[in-house]
Amino acid sequence: MAELLRLEGVSLEGSDGRRVFQNLNWSLPPGGRARLHAPSGAGTSALLRLCAGLADPQEGRVILDGVSLSAHAFAHPFLKEGGIGWVPRDKGLLDNLSLWANVALPLRFLRGHTRVRAEELAREWLEAGGLSARAQYRPHDLEPRERWLGTLIRAAAVEPRLWLLDRPPSGLDQWGRQHASQILRKAAAKPETAFVIASAADGGEIAAIDFQIERGQLVSRATP
Repeated sequence: MAELLRLEGVSLEGSDGRRVFQNLNWSLPPGGRARLHAPSGAGTSALLRLCAGLADPQEGRVILDGVSLSAHAFAHPFLKEGGIGWVPRDKGLLDNLSLWANVALPLRFLRGHTRVRAEELAREWLEAGGLSARAQYRPHDLEPRERWLGTLIRAAAVEPRLWLLDRPPSGLDQWGRQHASQILRKAAAKPETAFVIASAADGGEIAAIDFQIERGQLVSRATP
């Protein structure tokens, strides 16, 4: 099976300048599911940003759907088609738009829906995600976990082929976990959809291979 995501000889530094990966070779096929286990600050977020095209490695390269990826290379064909569902810890939404508009925008420009249809679909997704009452709020008016869930909803609406899911900035309550799990179960129902999930990102119901970050490598903790 062709690889959807491949890291070749990647060396990567975290935001503090510390080397977290060294000569990392790792790949994920279509439909592959990986869960990353590491304490906060151990490199999980840095790796997800790298795979999302938001950072460059110090050495090596990232290949996404057969094409090399570099930071902010938004002309990459996989990014242009809306293939990535990127859910960071924070700042996943546009500050100057309401939550409703945030969800509708990629439905218009990545999926080609009319404004009216995109707004209808956005309302349906926000209802399914439990945030319909917050539809007109801007990100700064939402709680951190609501922003994270709103970003999750925004990603799910375009039905990406690869999910990159970081931890929420604060633990989700039972209500938030329930809605996040429902959205992710729906996404995982498509066998070709791939996931890279930080261990505390409420993707626990998705069957995945567990990886531990150890000495600059991803070490498998379980059998597929």
